[in-house]
Amino acid sequence: MVDAIEQYIFQGLSLPVHQTGVLIIGSGTASLSCAIHLHRMGCTDMLIVTDNRNGGTSRNAGSDKQTYYRQSDASHVPDSPYAMVESYTRGGATHGDIAFIEAQNSLRAFYNLVSLGMDFPYNRYGGYTGYKTDHDPSSRGISMGPYTSREMVRVLSAEVKRNGTPFWDQCDVVRLLTDEQNQMVGAVILDKTQFNTKNHGLSIVLSDHVVLGTGGPAGFYASSVYPRVHMGSIGLAMEIGAEAANLTESQFGIASIKFRWNLSGSYQQVLPRYYSTDQEGNYPEDFLSPYFSSWEALTNAVFFKGYQWPFDAAKIPNEGSSLIDLLVYEETQVKGRRVFMDFRENLTGKPVWTPFSKSCVGSSALGYLQTSGAWAKTPYERLQLLNQAAIDMYASNHIDLSKEPLEIDVCAQHNNGGLSADIWWESTNIAHLYPIGEVNGSHGVSRPGGSALNSGQVGALRAAARIMGYGIPRTAAIHTCKSQINDLLQQVRNVTSGEPNTLQEAKVLLDTQLSVLQHRMSRSAGPIRVLSLVDKAFEEAKQQQASLATLTGIPSVYLPKVLRLRHMVVAQTWYLYAIKTYLERGGGSRGSYLVVSEEGQAPHPLLATYSMVPEERALRSFVQVVGLIDSHALQCRWDACREVPSETFWFERVWQEFKEKAYFNV
Repeated sequence: MVDAIEQYIFQGLSLPVHQTGVLIIGSGTASLSCAIHLHRMGCTDMLIVTDNRNGGTSRNAGSDKQTYYRQSDASHVPDSPYAMVESYTRGGATHGDIAFIEAQNSLRAFYNLVSLGMDFPYNRYGGYTGYKTDHDPSSRGISMGPYTSREMVRVLSAEVKRNGTPFWDQCDVVRLLTDEQNQMVGAVILDKTQFNTKNHGLSIVLSDHVVLGTGGPAGFYASSVYPRVHMGSIGLAMEIGAEAANLTESQFGIASIKFRWNLSGSYQQVLPRYYSTDQEGNYPEDFLSPYFSSWEALTNAVFFKGYQWPFDAAKIPNEGSSLIDLLVYEETQVKGRRVFMDFRENLTGKPVWTPFSKSCVGSSALGYLQTSGAWAKTPYERLQLLNQAAIDMYASNHIDLSKEPLEIDVCAQHNNGGLSADIWWESTNIAHLYPIGEVNGSHGVSRPGGSALNSGQVGALRAAARIMGYGIPRTAAIHTCKSQINDLLQQVRNVTSGEPNTLQEAKVLLDTQLSVLQHRMSRSAGPIRVLSLVDKAFEEAKQQQASLATLTGIPSVYLPKVLRLRHMVVAQTWYLYAIKTYLERGGGSRGSYLVVSEEGQAPHPLLATYSMVPEERALRSFVQVVGLIDSHALQCRWDACREVPSETFWFERVWQEFKEKAYFNV
């Protein structure tokens, strides 16, 4: 444990004050990896704080075979960091040097996981054979099955435990603390097991460095495949003015909603039936076939949805795979119907087409299934042959694919944007703050599938190296952040004072506020975006932020939820502002969203409603950065993308730079 060094009295409340060299917030794969690297480098003065060590996306998310992306070293196709970086930068809006670092360090990060016990499959010669994944021209993907990241959490947690790193569970970070020089000095923590004490379970942790590894904005969307136990904490950093990059770039895809799970890869490649019903489950309709010209076009689109799972505006025209997403969105979000994927039955075509059979299937899909030894009569039988683990995963969550369909929607899955950081994963404007994992906005418009897991591991390594490179601790002092602590305590006092609500009244009130926030985001900042709706949503978010600031009479048990809601709506205003600014600049459809306006063109003759604005390709050369002016007004700038490093890295110079640690100053 990190013992309290003293008690401070703030506004009549006695708060324990703790001190540590490095405060790590979050218990996902990036945070745990950073703690391990720090320990190896000689740092034992650190503390991990998490709201729920069994929660989070790393432990609770996956897909048919969740992918880890790294440089290929067991393929006939030559690979290198320079070849790999092209996959990162192809979609634009990403810095070449950061992408190069993720490529350059991918094997180091991968083999670190192998050394810790990750049993990735290898061939008889010991090579870690890969496969192609989204936005990947090579075969850099590798997997341990549906729960790759869960297995990463297991082996990383075991190593953290062996190291004896202090770990506080069930603790919310409710305020990040900075000094006059805009550098981190620690955080205020709320122990959720002590909320009924006089000080509401609040304490202060002073720290020289703060690693923020709390994942993406998981609680933002009503239609979401993020685990329900994960909400995200990016608003904590935005509250103190940490700059953010590419907040416009989220990733959406088809997922089941009863149990939240990505329906990529094998689930699509076996060609399941898609149909919709009314809200009561009546009047089923096979809604895909009217939009396709032939069996080959329909089966190819569904099959390639597996390889090309994220919704991609560029893959809608010409009966592309993302036309599937748009049609699902039309059924659920516009027509208000329910949509299902059924593995018991085959796709249904137009009445004039021949019945579904092996001869109807497009050559790409049929060739894949036959080569895999997975052709059978029904999608369920094909999935049994292709990937039994994909069936077992749903069975372990009480869903039998042989007996029931999956209800689906187009769901938020990943945020390619996040906080802005340099090549050491240190915030671009808050010194000693290190956003790692999904909360870091290092990805551009279109990241390769599985690269997020690699990015988290590389970022953990880089942040640890930068922390150790600073040398002698600064010894953060509490007097530098007293006013911030007092501001927070005043908020707490206001929320918990006044005429008390009953527990049920408070729950309904806060659940309603969360629902309003989530539906606003899905409606205006999901895969379909219209400037007028974004404008309206931005104003509504600001109004909700003001409304939450006036809440009173909330029982202490709901204090963590109130403070989390406040940070979420702060973050939502930033995201909506970024999208609004992008649309006002003329940025069109790109990545995982379709921009619609009267001046656009219909992506399909039967979908004139979605008049698609083409991408403004010139913006690929810039990263959008959002920050604060005078601590409250949002501002946007467009930073030119830095190039991929091209120096020759002459060994003698590298050796000298390494010995002197001069690379920190470059």
